Amino acid sequence: MRALADELFLVGWDTTSTGRPRLHVQGVELGLAGALIGELVLAGRVGVRGSTVRLVDSRPVQEVVADRVLADMGSMPQHTDLRTWLVYLSQRAVDDVSGRMILAGFLEREAPKLWRRKPGRFFATDFGPAAWPRTRLHMALTRWQPLDPHDMALASLVEACGMTDVVVEDPAERRTARRHLTTVLAALPPQLTDLARHVHAAVGDAVLTYRT
Repeated sequence: MRALADELFLVGWDTTSTGRPRLHVQGVELGLAGALIGELVLAGRVGVRGSTVRLVDSRPVQEVVADRVLADMGSMPQHTDLRTWLVYLSQRAVDDVSGRMILAGFLEREAPKLWRRKPGRFFATDFGPAAWPRTRLHMALTRWQPLDPHDMALASLVEACGMTDVVVEDPAERRTARRHLTTVLAALPPQLTDLARHVHAAVGDAVLTYRT
């Protein structure tokens, strides 16, 4: 199973066709920041409660990106506001997550030629694995299949970023999928519920800024 942030990247970024994000870049960045925290919640390294995030176990998880987040939290224990960490991590989230997949040979990056501030285009080296997170969530939501904690976290972050319709593209399937998603979110552990709620709020604020 791939890391949570990697899979969210594959939902939020069209790596099998255009190479461009499916959501405005700020939204993808904040979603990935939430997924990086979510990886550590699932690993039992950080705890989220309400608007607070705290380091609860400083042991490395033996993965460079995750361990960098752990090190940052360990060096700045006075900062516990979840939204602050989402904004902080979002500044490097695309580079960190795409870099992890590039290093693994899973992605290739095409650098922008004209506008340096625009993100590069990313393309998967293998179509099947790149499409799998969307396909897996689509099947689970439209067929009312059970989701494990990893996929519950992924579904909650996809919804928080406003990308559920990216997963369930057929309007005829969306009503059924959203009914199941409601039951999934109701069963989400409180830590992941709080995380998704704050990601949703941060992405919403970014949308307003993006549109104005």
